[in-house]
Amino acid sequence: MLRNYYHMDRFYPSALWLTLIVMVLIFTTDPLFSETIEQRQAKKDHISKGIKKYKINIGRLQEGIKEQEEQIRQTRKVELTLLTELQDIDTRLVEQNHKLAALDARMQKQKEFVAAKKAEGEQAAIFLRGTQEHVQKRMQAFYKLGRLGLINITFSNQTLPELLRFQDSFLALIKYDQQVIDTYRRTIEELEQAVESLKLQESIFKEIIAENQLEQEKLDEIKEEKERLLTRIRTQTKLHEQAVSEMESATENLTSTLKGLEDKGKKLEQSFLYNKGKHPPPVKGKVITRFNQNSTNLLGISSVSKGIAIDAPSGSTVKAIHEGKVHYSGYLRGYGNTVIVNHGHQYYSITSRLERLLVEKDKRVTEQTPIGLMGDTATLLTPGLYFELRKDTDQLDPLKWLDVSALILSP
Repeated sequence: MLRNYYHMDRFYPSALWLTLIVMVLIFTTDPLFSETIEQRQAKKDHISKGIKKYKINIGRLQEGIKEQEEQIRQTRKVELTLLTELQDIDTRLVEQNHKLAALDARMQKQKEFVAAKKAEGEQAAIFLRGTQEHVQKRMQAFYKLGRLGLINITFSNQTLPELLRFQDSFLALIKYDQQVIDTYRRTIEELEQAVESLKLQESIFKEIIAENQLEQEKLDEIKEEKERLLTRIRTQTKLHEQAVSEMESATENLTSTLKGLEDKGKKLEQSFLYNKGKHPPPVKGKVITRFNQNSTNLLGISSVSKGIAIDAPSGSTVKAIHEGKVHYSGYLRGYGNTVIVNHGHQYYSITSRLERLLVEKDKRVTEQTPIGLMGDTATLLTPGLYFELRKDTDQLDPLKWLDVSALILSP
């Protein structure tokens, strides 16, 4: 690949520099590329604090949503109670209107009775006055006639028996007239008493009607108050529902932000995985053995390579490809001097055939931390630095995880 760059530089002098500038920009602007342990840990701490803060806020919002939903349930109970009370008031108002209508009808009949009795009384009084005048004339005529005496008998052309019968008849008429007068007087008194009784009943009806009207006014006031309260309750319900909606929206936003932070946290925690294809090789050079390629050492022993071999000048510094903790540093039979780095989440890098080890077990390393030196002795039997990647016990193709732009790949 470097030869390709040289070839481009020969014909297009600016192409190599442009490519290098783009590579530098990519490497330096990638937030997860080429960071120190301290920088990544600072980011982890910041994200952890953010996650904790958002979780607390989400918890508070969820509690607030529960409280608002409880308020909605309570206001709906009150609303249902008010609706029941309003229905009862409406029923009572309908009954009250029927009652008032019935009382008004009775009151009207009472007035008609009073008017009728008054009319009867007036007619009786007129007839009584006429009767009294007639009797008075009859009495005057009788007194002018005088008592039945000797002179009346002497000078009358009628016989005594006839005179006696006339006097008895006249007296009977006067007595009858007197009885008629007495009867009309009693009738008038009875009518007057009836009128007074009816007026008393009328006043009682008026009081009852007034009381019912007052009760109706009170019911109307209660109904208006209940309706105003119902309006307020419904307004409160809408406000609680709006608050729930806003809180749910805020919860969704916070949850989305929290997920973003958690994703960033996972990327930082699993930065080895998320930087697949971007890890710098342990040393710059030419790949002389590829993953799963058959190779034969100077002793004639053939094997299938579970890693890659990189040919680089003697004395080249071998570096860690990513942050982690040194799991092993020492000599391994069949591998030579070896450094195994645990990069977290069961990812391991194995670097062997080192001339000299520069790190010890349990040491924390970061990307580009020197872990060893290459030499002719270590690569005497099998040429090239050996580099292997594993996920737990599974071997991985290093060329899929490394930034191969810094390597020369053999055809």
